[in-house]
Amino acid sequence: MTITVHSRVYLRLPGKTLVVELLDGQDDSSGEYVDAWRLIDIATGEEFERNVNLHDVIYEASAMTCEAIDDYKVQSGNFTYIEGRVPVSNYKRFKDLPLAVRLEWITSHAHDLEHDFKLDGDTRDPIAVATQELNDMYSEKPCFYFDRQSGKWELDLDRC
Repeated sequence: MTITVHSRVYLRLPGKTLVVELLDGQDDSSGEYVDAWRLIDIATGEEFERNVNLHDVIYEASAMTCEAIDDYKVQSGNFTYIEGRVPVSNYKRFKDLPLAVRLEWITSHAHDLEHDFKLDGDTRDPIAVATQELNDMYSEKPCFYFDRQSGKWELDLDRC
């Protein structure tokens, strides 16, 4: 087995491509089992910190990245607390989605309906029915979100 990177967080630091990674697996060269976090420049392979404790890795990343920002943001390592708030909703209603996305959803639903209509002997137009049903089901509450990993608009059924 080889080492697997399970997640990666990119950090902004001029001149470096820093990431915090979660590692897991068998190191083929040493034969040791690895289960750790690390701070690495993925462009050069320089590893600045590796530890099972994420806090230690974040502390090192903080020390490196604080040097890169202006003094007015950080005074000698003392950070100003910022009150948190709920993120701006990126959810949209069906009718607010881009036209191409709505057409994809309508087409997919119409194909499903066409199959069902053939089995039931229904003579309605599946495209018209799909358009009407999607507009009726998802027009009141925003429940579509853009998934950055897949690059597609997805439906969050928990919000509908």
